[in-house]
Amino acid sequence: MNKILIISEKENDLTNIILKYCCGAKVYSYKDYNIPFEKFDSVCVLGGTEKKPLTLPAKNRVKIEKMAKQGKRVFYEFVASIDCIHQADITKTTHHRLVYSNEQVEFANLAKGDILDGHYNELITYLFLENGKNVLTYHDYICAHDHIDMDFATFNSGKPALFFLKNNILISAFRICNFNRARFAPMENWKEILKSVIEFIAGEKVEFDFPKPVCTLSAGEKVENPEDVNRSVKKGLEWFKNANILIDNGENGVYEGFSHFVSAENGKQEFLEKVRADCTGEVGGAYLLDYMVTGNKESYEIFKNTEAFIFEYMQIKEGEHKGMVRWTEGAWEVCYQDDVARAILPTLLAMNFGIESKYSEDVKQALDYLVETTDEDGLRVARTECITLTEERENKIKKAGAGTPCAHYNAYYHMVLILATRAGLGEKYANIGVKGLTSIMNKYPETKRETSETEEMCRLVLPLSVLYEYTKDDEHKSWLYKVVKDMERLQHKSFGYAEWDTGYKAVCARNDKGECALLANNNDPVADLLYSNNWLPMAFSYAYMVTKDEMFYKKWQEIATFMVSAQISSNDILLNGAWARALDMNRMEIYGVPHDVGWAPCCMESGWTVAEILMGLQFMTVVKKETFK
Repeated sequence: MNKILIISEKENDLTNIILKYCCGAKVYSYKDYNIPFEKFDSVCVLGGTEKKPLTLPAKNRVKIEKMAKQGKRVFYEFVASIDCIHQADITKTTHHRLVYSNEQVEFANLAKGDILDGHYNELITYLFLENGKNVLTYHDYICAHDHIDMDFATFNSGKPALFFLKNNILISAFRICNFNRARFAPMENWKEILKSVIEFIAGEKVEFDFPKPVCTLSAGEKVENPEDVNRSVKKGLEWFKNANILIDNGENGVYEGFSHFVSAENGKQEFLEKVRADCTGEVGGAYLLDYMVTGNKESYEIFKNTEAFIFEYMQIKEGEHKGMVRWTEGAWEVCYQDDVARAILPTLLAMNFGIESKYSEDVKQALDYLVETTDEDGLRVARTECITLTEERENKIKKAGAGTPCAHYNAYYHMVLILATRAGLGEKYANIGVKGLTSIMNKYPETKRETSETEEMCRLVLPLSVLYEYTKDDEHKSWLYKVVKDMERLQHKSFGYAEWDTGYKAVCARNDKGECALLANNNDPVADLLYSNNWLPMAFSYAYMVTKDEMFYKKWQEIATFMVSAQISSNDILLNGAWARALDMNRMEIYGVPHDVGWAPCCMESGWTVAEILMGLQFMTVVKKETFK
């Protein structure tokens, strides 16, 4: 085995493997001018831990190039100038993906066209690179899950990422050394690439174990009873505090969570400091349910804090837009009715639990504002903004057919209208809620989709359960059963539900700008925990409560089993206990198409994902206790 010289400024995942399994390996700084080059058979130059591509000082560069001319092996990673080539520019690979090919050189045990994601990376484009033999190339917006049939010319038209400059010089033009910390995916593909890189450096086959992934999923234990989720719920609630999601115990709202951007330099995930009304309400809802289940008074205080923040600070109290619940602290005069619905849902649930609220009038004002900008079919446009909500536009959006027949935007709005009536706030609300859900179901399954057909179905189960509970109408019951039946073909053996979009009609389907679905092609084994599966634990609990049908209890057991298995387990407290958006259900790994502007596979939304799942996991215990009025 070669004696390996490692040049690196910081400890990293690749260095740790080489030092542990390759005898004679030693690390030096690139600033050390007394490196005994003559004692080594190969060189591994790692610049990926630095903020900028590494530029070697002349004295050490000359000696490394001398070793290369002697036929010794050299691996360069994220180095600005190598041999005859040097850096031209840097590309941030936010939405780029790597593709493998072995047509020019046999390298790893992968199939031509296999896809790898390096997350929030940077790629060096080199001047004067003409005859390199590409192993991996970067491509922008690949519409495929984990493999693409790509001819060699198309492969080579991508940007060189991992390539041989000469037979004994291998170059990674992007950061690869902290592959584990940065949660590169899918891991099995990366293991093959990294094994081949290490064996190239060592000059022979090397037997070694890869490090335990920084981010793994919890062991899958079948959920039989409501109490089987207790440990998972505890971890989730602890994540809110450990990740500093709660601001002053909820008194000043909650942060949105973490975006998809995981730094390839050090593995740090970008924190989203945006304060949103919907996330605040949902996180409060998770604590409300914890109080209902455990009697924990601190959880009740957190719920009350979040409730007060929404109604006392995020709601307009006077003037033309009185009652409107703001979207975020930044988007101050924007109103999404779905976001409002999720913000005030915990308050309405509490009222239906028999817990009095001093904000009942504020709830009515929030709903009155939405009702005043709802069309005659009970549907509302996707969103409104104060500045554009002129009298002319208001009159226009109140006409029949002006609203959006989409569960993503409207179904939860209709649900809270019905819950408001159920809580004694007035019959008019339920009348509009029933009308709106009827309008959506008259279009079903051809509703206007936002992310996928799967999302539309998942979003309908809870509102349809509330609808049937209120009306006791057999037709409304049939809608609930039809939607749930339609979903069954998408259920994976893990019990999660795969993304599907007949005709790829969703607004966010296969996008290359802005928000984008995780789905590339129907039949991909990808589950979405931001827009689809996350709604189901609560939905199936409520459906069981309303119908007493054991089928729904079984559905809850299955989705709860899936959620417990999909929960993140990590030594990193910023990760442990959360759920990420994407899950490849075959691999049981966080992985999916990473094209979304900020909510791609690794994102962890405090409200939409984590809180909604926690509410649904706990709600079945409340149902079994029969505490709901």
